Amino acid sequence: MFFIRTVVLTSCLVLSACASLKQTQEAESDLPAPALVDALPTEVGSFDFEGYRYFEDASTGYTVRYSNPRKLRMADVYVYPVADQNQDLDHEDLVMGSTRATIQAIGDAVKQGLYANFNVVGAATQARGMRTVARVEATYLRENLASYTLVYQTEYDGTLLKIRVSMPDNESNRSSQEWDQFAETMFDKIVEELDEHRAADNAKKLKA
Repeated sequence: MFFIRTVVLTSCLVLSACASLKQTQEAESDLPAPALVDALPTEVGSFDFEGYRYFEDASTGYTVRYSNPRKLRMADVYVYPVADQNQDLDHEDLVMGSTRATIQAIGDAVKQGLYANFNVVGAATQARGMRTVARVEATYLRENLASYTLVYQTEYDGTLLKIRVSMPDNESNRSSQEWDQFAETMFDKIVEELDEHRAADNAKKLKA
């Protein structure tokens, strides 16, 4: 089984709420496309690449969206730096704290009336090498549509990575292994690209 250990979502980690939800349209930003975007696959399983958006804050964080309109499925991949006030926290505290912050942000959306009947139905972690990956699955109502969502969260060398997959709530979607495979594929690809970019930056510094 992909995830094997129960998550206890208890941490006082302070994270910027806008890092999890607030974004700005690509067209409204003067920034070039994130370097990592060009290296991402155009298709992953049943999902197709749709585009990207920068966060509204000054963190240089951004979201990459994949979707399957026919099946009403959507996957958002968030990439953003660890907040300055959290730089001294270790990897697991960052993962668990940011996961808790995500759930709180969704809870706030419920209070604002964006969702109803939000319910966490499962939470677990998996150690993948030196990385901890948290996985939370939940159900909710949006515009009277029963929905199912999974949130995957990890951290790598000062960069927080989050994936949220959302779709109609039905037995087929709940039992599918595709969402775990999507998260694993995307996390591995992003970490690989982060390593390559850092290696290239270090090589430039040595030449300077």
